Formats: sequence, C-alpha cells, structure tokens
Amino acid sequence: MYFDPDRRTRMQPSLLPAALAIATFFQSSEAGFGKQGRRKAMRLRDVAQGALEASLNARWIDEELAQAAWLLALFEVCAHPDYTSERCSSALVLVDTIIRTLGLTFVDMEDPASARYSPRSVPSVRSASRSWATNSLLDAGVENMQSSYPWQGCSCTSRSLGQLWPAASEYTPLWLSSPGWDSTWSEAEIRKETCRRLCWSTLVLVAGHTSYNTSVNRTPSELFILEPANFTLLFPGEALRSSNGHSGKDTIWSLNYRTMLLWHSCLRMIYNPSVSEVELTRFGLDAWLEADVLEAAFNSHGCDLERASLFQGREYLFNVRMIVTHEFQHYVPIATGDVTRLFHKKAEVWLTHQGVLAERVVQSLGSVTGNASQPLLHRPFFVFWFMGQISRALALWERDNSLTLALDVCAALFRPIDYLSALWPSLEQRRRLQEIRERFAAACENAGRQLLSPSPPEVIISY
Repeated sequence: MYFDPDRRTRMQPSLLPAALAIATFFQSSEAGFGKQGRRKAMRLRDVAQGALEASLNARWIDEELAQAAWLLALFEVCAHPDYTSERCSSALVLVDTIIRTLGLTFVDMEDPASARYSPRSVPSVRSASRSWATNSLLDAGVENMQSSYPWQGCSCTSRSLGQLWPAASEYTPLWLSSPGWDSTWSEAEIRKETCRRLCWSTLVLVAGHTSYNTSVNRTPSELFILEPANFTLLFPGEALRSSNGHSGKDTIWSLNYRTMLLWHSCLRMIYNPSVSEVELTRFGLDAWLEADVLEAAFNSHGCDLERASLFQGREYLFNVRMIVTHEFQHYVPIATGDVTRLFHKKAEVWLTHQGVLAERVVQSLGSVTGNASQPLLHRPFFVFWFMGQISRALALWERDNSLTLALDVCAALFRPIDYLSALWPSLEQRRRLQEIRERFAAACENAGRQLLSPSPPEVIISY
C-alpha cells in the first residue's frame, strides 16, 4: 500500500506513525535502543494520536483508522514511562468505539458458517462437540470426561502461516504459528479477513486488560466488544478450508478466542445488576460445562501451537472456573457435584502449570541480553499478565490456606516480572509491583514461611 503512490495519498495519516511507534518501542528495551528509543517511540505515538483525532474530527473513519487505534492501544497496554490506567482504558475505549461504529464484528452476518451468540448466555459453538460434551457431563460427571473428545488431531499446522508461506521464516519468524492467508483470495476477501483479525486481536487486548483488572479487584470498563452477542465473525483462519475435515472453530486460535468470549460473558453476568437468580443458575452450570468442552478440545490437539501464546487460552478457562466457583457458588445446581472440591483440584493443576511455566521462562533468561530467542525480550505487554497471575495465586491462598503451592508459584513468577521491569522501566508498573510484594510478604508471614522474594534481585544488563 505505502509503495503505491495513489493508495498512499488515501492512507490514514495515523497508521504509519502508529506502526513506527510500536516497532520503535519494541526495540527500545534497556537491552536495545534504551531511553532514547523509548522517547522517540513516545513522540511517534503522540504524532499518531494527533492524526487519529484529526481523522475522527473530520469523520474520516475506516478500517485503517481502526488499525491505527489498535496499534496505539497495544502501545498503551505495555509498561512504558508514561503508563497509566487512564491512558490504557482510553486507548481501548477508542478502538472499541471505532470497531462498533464501523460494524466490523458483523462482517460475516450473511455467512451461515459464522457463530452466533445470545445475550446473557454462554457463548458456545453449537456443534456435535457441544451436544457430546453436555451429555457426557450429565451422564458421567465432570472428572471422567477430560481425556476424551469426539475428534483427535487438528488442522492447525496446515493452516499456519509458516506452512502456507515458506518465506515467513525469513520475514516474520515470530509469526510462524499464526493463522495463514490464502494466496488465491481476492482483495475483497483479504479485506474481510483483515477486519476479522483486527476484531479478534482487539478481543485479546481487552481480555488481557479485564483479566488483570479483575485480579486486582478493579471493575472492567464497559465495552462493546465485551459482549459476545456482538460477534458474528468467522475465527481467524476459519475461511481457510481444510481438506482433513477438521472444523476451523476447533483450531488452537479459535479455542483461545472462545475462552476469551466465555470469560467476558461471565464478567457481563457478574456486573449486571438486572440478572435474575434463575439466569445465574442456568449460566453457572452452562459456563462450567463450556469450560470442560474447551479444555477437552485443547487436549485433543496434536500440534504444539499453544506454546506460542504461553497457553493463555487455558488461563482464561481457569479464570472462568474461579469466577463460577466464587461468584456463582450459591446458584450452581447439584448436577455439577461438589463444585468447590472440583475447583480445588483445578486450582492445584493451575498452580502446578504456573510453576512449570515460570521455571521454563526463568531458564531462558540469564542476564538480559539482545538474544532474539529469549521469549520475553520483545514482549513488554506480558509484565501485567504475570503480575495478575501473582494476584490471582495470592487470592487462592487467601481463600484456602492449604494451597501453599500458591506462595511458591508467586515467588517463581517474580523472576520474569523483575526481568521485564528491568528491561522496560515504568514508574506506575513498579509502584503496583511493590504493592504486590508487600501483599506477598504479608502472606508469607501469615503462613509462617520464610519470605521467598523479599526484594527485586539485581538484574545484569549486557549488550
């Protein structure tokens, strides 16, 4: 587009500086361009913001403006020198508003293959898998259905960018595990798929934001994209027809987005004062059922693409189970059995997974260097995710002091947080981290345990 003189003149003025801002920022850790790079990124970000607001005032609103707004929202959810909750929320509201204005979440309204969801209901994909799962749970119980799923294997690898575009390993090595693009698509089909991916990518940003906010007891913002009923979209890569019969709704990417829709549907119910007890009763059971459906679907995969997103889909499943257990406990009927006992087992599994994940991340760190193979080096947006995980683990321990594994997990998670904090200085992020440290220290004292992480360790920066 940029190299076409005619199309360049019609390009949104905010798109290029927004892309340059995020690209510059991601290269400006303390192991990269450093403070000067971050200052340059902030200046580019301000230029992009000014151009975006000018387009809004001129009512020049299109998909490119939404893309620029998304890039600026990605910038604001990262730990940077000027980070504040207000800036972050404002950026998300802006991209959400543009998407709503353009109706981008409804681009597949005429396609019968697109999933549709109802307000105040669990956003499940109505298919044979859903019917199987519901019957299995009611007949056999939750604990006995986890290892089975009507289909095994997947089509993820054949749909991936690395498989469909061999040159991706050279030009976009960090995107090999993302959904691919069909080289035969027309410009209209490419534009449609771009709109889909923009909406789902916005869902990722918003889900991370709501996950962190709820972990520290903050009420999520009221956003259009929080309501699953506002989505009538094919999932990313679903338009790529598979020859092996696997549904595009069961790929790793689709499952990740389905868990986020489920998570947001739970939040919508919890924070809606007009919801009746009857609705909460039905919803609590359905949400637990759907979480088991999705977990079984994840377990059926033979690919290894979950690692690319640090298993975040399963993180949202745990969020769902946590909120069902703690917020819907009085409404979930006896059909689910002892929900508290089941959740305790799920909590132990989740904590064990967090410990393993933290250990794997720590093993890849060492000193902070410019090694591109280090998984967190160019991901400043993960720092708040890890902080949210510590807050959630502490909440588990505060509710059940027998879960002492939670304190070990907290100690392990401080390592990647300290690493990211050293790479990406942010006063607001460090202030919040200190609050978490104090809360963790109090938990260790109450548990009669030696303080496992009394202060941030010194991190050696090598270039």
